[in-house]
Amino acid sequence: MSKKKDLVIFAPNWSKNNPYQNLLADSISDKYEVKMQNYPAGLRPFTSLHKQNPNMTVLHLHWVAELIHRLSWSKSSLFFYIKLGLMLFDLWRLKKSGIKVIWTIHNKLSHQGLNKKRELLIRRQFCRLADQIIIHSTEAMELVTKFYEYPLLQKTKVIFHGNYDNCYPKPSATKDSLRKSLNIKPDVINILYFGSIRPYKGVDNLIDCFNSIESTLGNSSLTLAGGVSDANYKNELSEKVKLNGKIVANFEFLPEQQLVDQITAADIVVIPFADTLTSGSTILAMTQGKPLILPEKARVFGCVPEPGVKYFANIAELTSVLQNIHTLPLQAMATTNRAAALNLTWEKVGALTKQCYS
Repeated sequence: MSKKKDLVIFAPNWSKNNPYQNLLADSISDKYEVKMQNYPAGLRPFTSLHKQNPNMTVLHLHWVAELIHRLSWSKSSLFFYIKLGLMLFDLWRLKKSGIKVIWTIHNKLSHQGLNKKRELLIRRQFCRLADQIIIHSTEAMELVTKFYEYPLLQKTKVIFHGNYDNCYPKPSATKDSLRKSLNIKPDVINILYFGSIRPYKGVDNLIDCFNSIESTLGNSSLTLAGGVSDANYKNELSEKVKLNGKIVANFEFLPEQQLVDQITAADIVVIPFADTLTSGSTILAMTQGKPLILPEKARVFGCVPEPGVKYFANIAELTSVLQNIHTLPLQAMATTNRAAALNLTWEKVGALTKQCYS
């Protein structure tokens, strides 16, 4: 009879449109049973999770923005501190019951624009109570240590974000055929942005840069592919796109096959904003063997080899990169990034994660 596996709870469950959690769960499945759940309502979510999963041995927290929102919305400082105390006590009780608490810090702050002072306080307390913290790069650990003013080194394990090799469908046709179906001419350098489009991601700045130098770009085009949840922002972007026939925008969520086909048809991927500690879009572009244009802040990802990326520090530098895109060694950049991505195996991620749990 095989030994019963220890139960790990991943919270919250964001696996529907993001393969990251499923890939991580598969990588540790030889030793752990993984169950993904959203945070129960109220200020005692950890006790509720335990009641629902009495055999739980590890609670692995991923994104905590929802918990922070529950605590920080109150206008009253007194109510805030009472709620914070209750939730922290709830987490402390869970630890005292023998359950190990792991927290992967994916973002230094939430993107929802919550009260920064309160959020930092909450995140520092989560750091204090977590048994182990996972961060995807040494650069990110150094940044978060300074930003949180908390000595993370003593309880942090650096575990890189695994690649997406064989996680998405194969392209439905050759690159040339896909470009033809998408009306991209053979001699055009197709620049692609893909992923969800929100105001903080700087897609409007990318469009403005492209529009400002369109007459000097020669055979270049810009493709935007991704859903826009804010209707007003979508209208704003659509008006900007109308100014330039070399910009093709598909402001809808793309199914996996369409996404892979868009990436395959592209010559280079640009991600214009990085106020996060890791980027699934960057990992996917590398896995698909694409050169990258990234902001200087993206160096914190710690996974992109220098020969595979062109960095920019501001709008002027992004404009310069776009103007000189024909001079970039695109094929060499692509080969470099593909090779680097293939080294980011989930087998390695799983081994390191199991060490962290045990």
